[in-house]
Amino acid sequence: MLTVLGIDPGLASTGFGIIEKDGSNLFVVKYGVIKTPAKENVPQRLQRIYVELNEIFDEFDINHVAIEKIFFNTNLKTVVNVSEARGVAMLVVSQRKKEVFEYTPLEAKKALIGTGRASKREVQFAVQNILKMKRKPTPDDAADGIALALCHIYTLPYIEVVR
Repeated sequence: MLTVLGIDPGLASTGFGIIEKDGSNLFVVKYGVIKTPAKENVPQRLQRIYVELNEIFDEFDINHVAIEKIFFNTNLKTVVNVSEARGVAMLVVSQRKKEVFEYTPLEAKKALIGTGRASKREVQFAVQNILKMKRKPTPDDAADGIALALCHIYTLPYIEVVR
C-alpha cells in the first residue's frame, strides 16, 4: 500500500489531501486545509502550518509527498507568501525524511483531466469522480491537495522507470 500526501501551499490556506493506493484501488484518507488568521503575523502563521503538517505526519504513515511547484505570478506578494508556506512544508517533509515530488498546477490538471487549463470546478469534479466521493471536495485548496496526490500516483510508474 502507498500513502501519498499532496500539499497545495499558501499562507492563508494550505490545502492537503491524503490518498491511499492499494493495488489499483484509490481511497481518500483525509483532506482539508490549514487556515491561518490574517490578524496573526507571518511567523505565527508559518508556525501554525508547521505544527499542523507535523500533526498530519504523526497521525498517518505517509510514504510520498507531492507539493505544488511555484508558478510565475504577477503578484509578487502572493509569490512571496506562497514561497514561505512552501518552504515550511518542505522543511517538515525533510525533517520526516520523505522525498518531495514537485508538480506544477498545469501538470496536476493535465494528469487528472487531460488539459492543463482546467478550472477549479473541473478539478473538484475530476477528483470527486476518480475517488468516487459522494460530494465534491471543498474548499478549492483541499481539492488541489488531493489533485497533487493523484498526479503523483499517476506519474509514479514513469518516475520508477527513469530511476
